[in-house]
Amino acid sequence: MLKYIIFFCLFTLAKVCASTVTLPPPTGVYGCGTLAFELTDTSRQMLRDSIPRRWMVQAFYPTEKHSQTFPYMPETLDKGMVRGTQVLAHSKPKAKLLEEKTFPVVIFTPGLGHGRQDYTILCEEIASHGYVVLSLDQPYVSNFVKFPDGAKIVLTFRDVWKVPRDRDYRYKYYDEAMDAAITDIRYMLDHLPAISTQYFKGLLNTTHITLMGHSFGGNVAHTLGFEDPRVKAVVDIDSKITERKIYGRLGVPPNTQEKPVLFIRGMMQYQEDVGDQLINIQNAEIWAPHVEHSAFSDDAFLVRHIPTLANAGFVYVLWNWLTKDGPCFNAVDYNLGEKKVSEWFGDYKSQIAEWLRKHA
Repeated sequence: MLKYIIFFCLFTLAKVCASTVTLPPPTGVYGCGTLAFELTDTSRQMLRDSIPRRWMVQAFYPTEKHSQTFPYMPETLDKGMVRGTQVLAHSKPKAKLLEEKTFPVVIFTPGLGHGRQDYTILCEEIASHGYVVLSLDQPYVSNFVKFPDGAKIVLTFRDVWKVPRDRDYRYKYYDEAMDAAITDIRYMLDHLPAISTQYFKGLLNTTHITLMGHSFGGNVAHTLGFEDPRVKAVVDIDSKITERKIYGRLGVPPNTQEKPVLFIRGMMQYQEDVGDQLINIQNAEIWAPHVEHSAFSDDAFLVRHIPTLANAGFVYVLWNWLTKDGPCFNAVDYNLGEKKVSEWFGDYKSQIAEWLRKHA
C-alpha cells in the first residue's frame, strides 16, 4: 500500500512541476518590480458607455536585483494560471523602486486585443536596464480590462461580430479606438509629474519619454510620437501601416522633428512596399527579423509551453468573452522562422534594450 501512496505522490508532484512555466529572465543590471494603477479622465466618456473614460496602467520599474519569481499578470490572473498552467514572471508586485536616480519613461501601447501584461517579457527586460515602463490596458483596445473595483470591460458583441466582417465598420472602429488611445496618452503626458509623485516618489524623468507599441499600438506610437514635442523617441513594433486605413490616413506621417525611431518589421506579406516607405522617414532605423506578427508578445512564448493554447478555437474565445474570466490569449501568427523561442526572445529583447540605451 505504501508504494502506491509514494507513487501517487511522485506522480502528483511531477504533474505540478510539469504545469509550471517560467518566462525568460530579464538580463539587465536591475531587478524588476511591478504595480498597477487606474487613471480616469472625467472630461471624456468611454467609447461604448456613458461613464467617464478610465483605463489601467501596469508599471514595470527598476528594483534591487533578485532571483525570485512571481505569478504572471498579478491582479488580472488568479495565481498566474493560463489554461491550467501556472506561469511565473520576474517582476515583484509592489516592490520598492530604486531611489538612486531618476529613470526615463517608456509608455507602451499593446496591439489591438492585447492587454497591458501581454508583453511582460519585453517590459521586464526594459525595466531591468533602468527604465520605467507604463503599459496600458485601454477599454475597447484591449480585449479584457479589469479594474481594482472589480469592474471588467470586454468588447461589445456588435464590435466582435462586425469588425472582422464589415470593412467600413472596421475602419471607423479603428479610428475611434485610435483617437481614444492617443487622447489617453496625451492625458498621461499632461499629468506625468503628478503620476511620478503619487506612484514613483517623483523619480520619473519626465523629460525623457519614449512611445512604444506593437501593431495597433505601433500606429499609436508613431502617430502621436512624431507630433508631440514631449516625446523624445519612438519604437514601432510591426504596425500595420498599409493594410488598412487608420486614423483617417494611409502610411506613416512625416517625422518632421527628426526624432529617433526604430521600426521593427515582421513577415507581413501584404506589406511589400512598407520598406520603401520607412527608409524615407527621417532619423529611422529598421530591423526586419524573419518572424510573424504575434511573435513580439508573450503569446509566442506561452503557446510553445502550453499546448492547449495552440488548440484554442472559437469555443474558447466565445467562452472567454461570455464569462469575462480573463484576457483572451492569441495563438495565431507566432511563427519564429528558424529561431528557437529562447534564441528569438534573447535577440528581440537585446535589440530594443540596445536601441533605447543609444537613443532614449
